[in-house]
Amino acid sequence: MNQQDHTAGSRLSSTENRTADLLSRLVGCHLQSIHFNGGFVQFAFACPGSAEVPVLTCEVTPTVETPSGSLADGDPGYADAIRALIGHHVIETREIPRNGIRIVTDGAVLILRPEPDELRGPQIAMLSDFTDGDSKAWYPGSEPFEYLG
Repeated sequence: MNQQDHTAGSRLSSTENRTADLLSRLVGCHLQSIHFNGGFVQFAFACPGSAEVPVLTCEVTPTVETPSGSLADGDPGYADAIRALIGHHVIETREIPRNGIRIVTDGAVLILRPEPDELRGPQIAMLSDFTDGDSKAWYPGSEPFEYLG
């Protein structure tokens, strides 16, 4: 949940609020590294003034929306567009009901909104490695992926 979404926060359940708050903890961090590991991609973030290095593991590859257009896994230039995000800062995060997750950087937008045929396992993504041990996993059918249920 970003600064503009605080009015919506009061309408969210405590679980939804915690999830949105956890994702919003990426705001201000910069993308430190990206690891392509067989069937999944990991994004590690460094947060200024903090020892936190949260990791977003995507079991489904996200789409990257650049000023030149959208690229999906397998498109020419996809890996280069993803790698070009290294060093860019997260300026907004959103969980959009029935429309997945958006992570907006100052260079492009990562969109995690898989189609049913893209699912490779029971989990879509997991955000973890916060210093307080907090983490969140997203599954088909759970918010904001209700359309996969």
